[in-house]
Amino acid sequence: MSILRRLFPPVKASNDAPLMAFESAHRIVRDYGDFLQTSAPLPGCVADEKQLPHAKIHIKDAIGVYVNTIGERGVTEELKHGYLMLSAWQDGVGDQPLGVNFSEFDLDEDPLLVAQKIQDQSATMGKWKPIIEADQAELISEFELLTA
Repeated sequence: MSILRRLFPPVKASNDAPLMAFESAHRIVRDYGDFLQTSAPLPGCVADEKQLPHAKIHIKDAIGVYVNTIGERGVTEELKHGYLMLSAWQDGVGDQPLGVNFSEFDLDEDPLLVAQKIQDQSATMGKWKPIIEADQAELISEFELLTA
């Protein structure tokens, strides 16, 4: 069972949120939480947003509904982490995540060969790093507005 599934068991919406909107948001947040447990890109990597279980905008909206409906500090902090993680998925990356995947390296290999592989994989992030950083800054601003 994923950590977000444990944190977000089925609950009823407050009177402030329409039940259908909350039920839909709840399903999307749980799906995203389960997805993060098994399919999140490695730190420093980027994946195509088409790999997300729901459209990125729908995940953002669902987290917003959840934050405004539940309003618990601990839950909000967990949702913030999931919200900011969305920067690791970008449009147009392709079928395979890009970036350095240390799990693919044989550390018993010649260190120069390993260093070259790391450099080659790092080069693929050149285009994506500023895009990810800009998206992350935007996500931080959006989340601050959600919780204001």
